[in-house]
Amino acid sequence: MDFLELDPGHVDIILQYQAELEKLGVKLNDEHLKQIIYNYAHNLEPSIQAFIEYCAKGLLEKPNDYLIKALRYGWKPRNIANPPKLPLFTASDFDTGHTPEQRQENYRRLCDLVKHSCHPSKTPTRFKPWHRVRLYHQRPDPTTIAQFMADPILRPEIERAISQHPEWGYQITPNGVQELEF
Repeated sequence: MDFLELDPGHVDIILQYQAELEKLGVKLNDEHLKQIIYNYAHNLEPSIQAFIEYCAKGLLEKPNDYLIKALRYGWKPRNIANPPKLPLFTASDFDTGHTPEQRQENYRRLCDLVKHSCHPSKTPTRFKPWHRVRLYHQRPDPTTIAQFMADPILRPEIERAISQHPEWGYQITPNGVQELEF
């Protein structure tokens, strides 16, 4: 099947988004995708826009499957006034100079930090000591915070953790993270 079987207006839509779709990893020469586009051409543009908006969260493992799903189910973009742009992060943005093992370790440390702050471990005794009720002793140090903020993948997670734990005494500002004076 070729895109020439489509209405010229639909071909223009595909050409308009072709560069963005290819950057996201969509293979427009896939026969199954072409058949779906042909069958669901009535909602082509909004589905493509919604797919691109969905991809703004990060690159997908199987982008063709998600685009097919968007076409079949008639996805609509959330923000129609401002059509979606390419994702905020591309593959080159994720290169922090760390090895994959270092990045996995950083992510594990962040998960442990948040997990222990949200769910303090239970003591085997019936009585909880007062020092375990407070979360202040589990406060991450500024070096750890700076290390997580430098990683574009971990940055949103540490920002969310800081906003969820005001007892840590950190504040997110345009210049980064600052310690609050108590």
